[in-house]
Amino acid sequence: MMYSFPCTECGACCSSINNIEFLTEYNRDGVCVNLVNNRCTIYESRPLLCRVDAAFDEIFSKNMTREAYYLANALACNELQVAKNIDKKFRIDIDSLKASIRLI
Repeated sequence: MMYSFPCTECGACCSSINNIEFLTEYNRDGVCVNLVNNRCTIYESRPLLCRVDAAFDEIFSKNMTREAYYLANALACNELQVAKNIDKKFRIDIDSLKASIRLI
């Protein structure tokens, strides 16, 4: 079964790129220069680090399971959303995620 990370498209990660070495060329005061009206204008060609599933396959799979990676990303996503006062409707449901990734 193929499963992908349940991004809710809140824009929190795209507006929190300060101090991320791999994204310095995209950084404008912590916000990606390609984020326009909360949408990525280069979505199909966005950097590897911005593609959660591809980044796992190419970088992080050597150090952790997909399940642990998804959970860490979801927790970080929710924390960013809280810090940025983003509406709760964008939160990733951690219990649902855990149930879904058990099926991978």
